[in-house]
Amino acid sequence: MINRDVIDTDKKTPAENLGQLVKSICIGFTVAMIAFLALGTCFTDDAAKQGIYYCWSILAACVAASALQLVFFTPAVIRRMAYPARLVLFGVCLYAVLCALAFIFAWVPASNPGTWVTFTVAYLAILAVLTLVFNAKLSRETRELNDRLAEYRKGRETE
Repeated sequence: MINRDVIDTDKKTPAENLGQLVKSICIGFTVAMIAFLALGTCFTDDAAKQGIYYCWSILAACVAASALQLVFFTPAVIRRMAYPARLVLFGVCLYAVLCALAFIFAWVPASNPGTWVTFTVAYLAILAVLTLVFNAKLSRETRELNDRLAEYRKGRETE
């Protein structure tokens, strides 16, 4: 007997198929890069190790950012906190992680304060732009949901 729950019989739009393709590419790329980094760490000469360690540090930054997103932007850990407070705490924690990685893996020279100022300003600028983009998206989605809720309530009153 065939279990139809196993086979995805839903028709998907081209956009959904494209989204699934992009996710599959990202997952495959990540798995391949981790495997190649592991092999590179084991078998490369000393001249290539610095680049390999740099790539490991970028992977560590991505994992840390994902873990912080899980903590601050899903109800898994923090259930009741205002969105601006989440953004601030996320930004502070991510900055601390990035500074630690930058120091450990020498992304910027530790002895040059100008590079650290540039690093901080670039981080704050990127964080500000992303915050504006996601706040705009959140505001639009909230407005749409409130409009739909108002339509639903209006429809219920006329019944």
